[in-house]
Amino acid sequence: MDVTTLYSIGELSRRTGLSVRTIRFYSDSGVVAPTTRSPAGYRLYDLDALLRLELLRTLREGRRNHAHAK
Repeated sequence: MDVTTLYSIGELSRRTGLSVRTIRFYSDSGVVAPTTRSPAGYRLYDLDALLRLELLRTLREGRRNHAHAK
């Protein structure tokens, strides 16, 4: 039996440091798709989405640091 942990947008925000608004933007843009939706219609994401968001945050921070170094 495959048990997958699913995360709400709020939980992803707390874990990644990205705002809920940013995560929704990435989701609506197709960068990070929800794994499923809850019975109430809330977007739920799996570990792959969490890891992708952490990568996006890291890349975004790296770009900011690079711009300040110039």
